[in-house]
Amino acid sequence: MTEAVAAVPDRDRIAPGVWLLAGLAFVVGTVELVVAGILDQLAQTFAVSQGQAGLLMSLYALVYALMGPVLIYLSASVRRRRLLLGALLVFVGANLAGAAAGSFTWLLLSRLLVAASASVTVVVAITVAVALVPSNRSGQAIGLVFAGIVASLVLGVPLGTLIGEYWGWRSLFLLLAGLALLSMPLASRWLPDLPGAPGIAPSRQWAELVQGKVFLVHAASMLQMTGQFTLYTYIVPFLVRSMGLSKTVISLVLLVYGIGGILGAVVGGRAADRWPPPHTFVVFLVLHALAMSVLPLATVSLWVLLVAVVAWCIFNMAPGPVIQKYLVGLNPNTVAVQVSLNTSAIQLGVALGAFLGAGLVDHFSVQALPWVGAALVLGGAGCGWWSAWLPKTQEND
Repeated sequence: MTEAVAAVPDRDRIAPGVWLLAGLAFVVGTVELVVAGILDQLAQTFAVSQGQAGLLMSLYALVYALMGPVLIYLSASVRRRRLLLGALLVFVGANLAGAAAGSFTWLLLSRLLVAASASVTVVVAITVAVALVPSNRSGQAIGLVFAGIVASLVLGVPLGTLIGEYWGWRSLFLLLAGLALLSMPLASRWLPDLPGAPGIAPSRQWAELVQGKVFLVHAASMLQMTGQFTLYTYIVPFLVRSMGLSKTVISLVLLVYGIGGILGAVVGGRAADRWPPPHTFVVFLVLHALAMSVLPLATVSLWVLLVAVVAWCIFNMAPGPVIQKYLVGLNPNTVAVQVSLNTSAIQLGVALGAFLGAGLVDHFSVQALPWVGAALVLGGAGCGWWSAWLPKTQEND
């Protein structure tokens, strides 16, 4: 990879390949997150509870978390562009299978295959994006890939909710498969043919994970996402029961939420290049917890709610680029491992949050979700603070 990185010219503008990778992150983010907007339709189609339908997100995230490091290890010697194209091909086929699903089990199995392909796509996207820019702009490149995921909130989830409402949820999976298919020729043209690297065995990956500072940063990511998706997976029933909003208005709320996410990705990317982590992402996590905790109070009116959800998504997205750059800096020789483990930690948090939210929705009150989520995010901030104060001898440098 060193030779390939050296070949990338040191220029101010972001390479087209980085924008393409951000676009792929948009597609991958949409296919995972859009389920939150069509959860009631899926539950009705297959005659399951909303908690059971939430398994389409929680089990997706669990497979993503567990399979990501394994697949990256097994495919370590494959050239990055070829690996990305192969993952996209599987992604297309699995989404087509999901669109044709005649039972909940078949849909769930297709989603698990999508999750496995997406876990490879995101890791390759981040590592190639870093290789396409000078080292002093790596935070911005990572931020752009994260911005693609944010764009799935801004456009993918609200538009997907509307498309599902008027044309059916199956059309969503067909559309996402088509977008991934169209991106493949562009990937062949714009992305460098970076070589693979010797695989890092699972035992070595585990050794990287349990390093004091590194472990706590991954734990912070996991707890943040657990808290976030305790609420976000069930945001539609939360808004319906709290305010009686229609699907059209909920789509507007999700759109405004995503606009906050774009601001958060920009802020996070710039902060990653300017201010020292982990102190920066600890502050962001505390603000994320605060924003979630005030959401129940913001349901007094639509305008107050819109302001609150903007703040919620700004501070949901801002920590990501800072955390990723911090992990890359702890040990540049294990970039792929650290990125893979962190995306796994994030997805494990998504899975745990969806499971926890399902229990609260089915057995308690949906109005409790924001406060439970805020407490978990605050726990993530505690892990980040602990990491910041560990002795330097425990760093993975």
